[in-house]
Amino acid sequence: MADPRIGLCAGCQHCRIVRGERSTFYLCQRSLTDAAYPKYPPLPVIACRGYERRPPADGDDKLSE
Repeated sequence: MADPRIGLCAGCQHCRIVRGERSTFYLCQRSLTDAAYPKYPPLPVIACRGYERRPPADGDDKLSE
């Protein structure tokens, strides 16, 4: 489930979560090859032309029994 405080980055396959001692940052890995994307976008991200949904992890797409 997406976190509304984070926005699209929470479910994007190009997002890498960077945890510091007291903070958590959301790194846009598209920024490494395309300067049009900010390295750490201001949150929440509500629109992004580079958004690609993260594929579900094993078991995430199955119903609980």
